[in-house]
Amino acid sequence: MAGDTVRVLTGKDRADAVNAVRQTVLAALAGITVLAGLVYTARSYALSRRGQVTERFRAAIEQLASGKLEVRLGGVYSLEHVLTESPQDHTAIVNVLAGFIRNTTHRGPSNEPLALPHERNPSHRDVAWGIELPADLQAAANVLARRPDRHEPRRVDLRSAGLAGLSLRHFEFDSPPSLSWMFLTSADLRRADLRGVDFRRSILNYADLCLAWLGKARLDGVGLFAADLRGAQMNEAILVQTDLRAADLRECEGLTAHQLSVAAIDTTTRLPDVLQDDPWVVARLEDCGSWDRQHGTTACAPPTPQPPQTHRSSAGL
Repeated sequence: MAGDTVRVLTGKDRADAVNAVRQTVLAALAGITVLAGLVYTARSYALSRRGQVTERFRAAIEQLASGKLEVRLGGVYSLEHVLTESPQDHTAIVNVLAGFIRNTTHRGPSNEPLALPHERNPSHRDVAWGIELPADLQAAANVLARRPDRHEPRRVDLRSAGLAGLSLRHFEFDSPPSLSWMFLTSADLRRADLRGVDFRRSILNYADLCLAWLGKARLDGVGLFAADLRGAQMNEAILVQTDLRAADLRECEGLTAHQLSVAAIDTTTRLPDVLQDDPWVVARLEDCGSWDRQHGTTACAPPTPQPPQTHRSSAGL
């Protein structure tokens, strides 16, 4: 290993050179051994940690199936801890929590799923003031609303979930609660307090939002086709490119012509009495109708400018 340079040496010089080479080889072998030990230790730690996460995940799932509320609550918060610590389990945990909510509260199919809201549920808005979700379901919704912002391959499935009385108020969260990237089709959200909630990229077609609080909610680009919004509070809700075709907006509070001027509406949209003949709303209906005839309903017409004759009061300014 020392090479020809050492072979030409004799006596003490040759011995010293050979010893130097031996020391170098031994040091290298020692370094490789230490490195291999570190790699083995790191791998063992990772496997051990993964095993612990898997065990915690399994135990939390078992807790969700318990007949005791306290145990189910513990399972929900255990899943949140795993969700925070383990990005690779993000999708599985989100789906488990959504499935827990959906399967516990499923409303079942509507008798007339394609009927307009007021025809489908003529008296369904009746729900007691102060209604609340059970604590375990509310906790699961809270976890979903504050889940880490990570890539999710498909929308979270909460179709037909019964969430009447859900409370996700923005001032009770460190950042705005998010129900974005979700299927909430036909979900029951009557009297839900959803002030400041981010719904972007979600689909709420046929959802029941009677008497819901939607002040400052991010509904831009959201599908609310044939949704029931009777009596909902809409103060400062963002409705840019929101699909409100066939939606029932009668008796909505805080809804303005300015908000509707950037939403998708048509002749099947049922509007509050105060906005039925508003010039800005009438102009918006004309713009949306013309746009739909030319481009179809897959996109929303550009914003409709306020007509010159529209009074400031009718614009909600």
